[in-house]
Amino acid sequence: MFKVITTYITCVALLLFFFGYIATPILQYAEGWNTFYYDSDYLVIMLSSIGTAGCIKAFLLQFFAHPWNGTAVMTLLMIVFMSAINFILSRFKNNFATCVVSAVICLISAISLTSWMGNISPLSLLNIGNEKNQAKEYMILSNHARHKQWDDIIARCNENSPVTNLLHQNCLNMALAEKGILGDKLLDQPVRDITSIYVNQIQTAEIAGLLSDIYFSFGHIAQSQRYAFETNEKKNDLSPRMLQRLIETNLIFGQKEVADKYLYVLSKTLYYKDWKPSMKMIEEKRKCLFDDNRFSGIKGLDDDLLHIARNTRGLPQCNVTLQYLGSLYILAGYDSLFVKMADEFSGSKDLSKPMPKYFQKYYNHLINEK
Repeated sequence: MFKVITTYITCVALLLFFFGYIATPILQYAEGWNTFYYDSDYLVIMLSSIGTAGCIKAFLLQFFAHPWNGTAVMTLLMIVFMSAINFILSRFKNNFATCVVSAVICLISAISLTSWMGNISPLSLLNIGNEKNQAKEYMILSNHARHKQWDDIIARCNENSPVTNLLHQNCLNMALAEKGILGDKLLDQPVRDITSIYVNQIQTAEIAGLLSDIYFSFGHIAQSQRYAFETNEKKNDLSPRMLQRLIETNLIFGQKEVADKYLYVLSKTLYYKDWKPSMKMIEEKRKCLFDDNRFSGIKGLDDDLLHIARNTRGLPQCNVTLQYLGSLYILAGYDSLFVKMADEFSGSKDLSKPMPKYFQKYYNHLINEK
């Protein structure tokens, strides 16, 4: 009996470690694209779009909106499964042997279940192999970006320097811009070109979701809303992460009725029913909107960002936008436009003097060339 209890305790400890440390970032990432909705109409939509298996997956994923809740639920589920296997096998073998076999089956099942729920291979899940698992690392960075944990992104990328993966660079540079230090750190990593700021090949819905985050950080609300809408549509309108962004962007545009529609959808979930966006943030982002009602990007992204910076002078958003704009000018080689921007904003509250390290170096180089 003592050996059986010890086996159970050991299995619980391993499951808590597995779900709490290894699986959580993957399942937390997956939950952002697909959670469970307690509404008959939505249940019909879910069953028709993702099927019964997809609904089961969504039901389990929802708990990872709060990682420790997810860890507890999954551990309890697997222990129940282990007990059922042990009960079946106990008819054929002695108690301790069946318990050990049940524990092994339980742990293997936990890995398989997580791989299925997170849509990632078992080897990638466990990070086995000579090369670092780029997909899993991106999921961790993306989770931090979703919750605006900029310091955590910077710290993690510093630990894994040099950062060569473009998606990782996108997350890192977004964090650096939000902290107001992108101009000081831009060339510390082996950046390629403007794709180190934002990728331009949208291969998956999740990449479109990343672009929604980046454009929101730019202050480019229309493009952020566009990518959020497209991503959510690809996710069968079931992504809580994109629903939150659509609520924010519609409130910024003054479309309260549309925002309320999305809030109603979130109210049918277990963990987002009381979620509300920051109205202080909404008011600041509202300053980013174009006065001339232009078509997004018609004059180029750089012109849009310059317009946003001018609209938000004196606000934190202005500095964030200028961090991006100056970096994009440098990476694209837009020398004359960079000098004009620097001359216009340097020395103000929005862009310090001396300017950020790499901005100042680039500016001095261009001026000395003349």
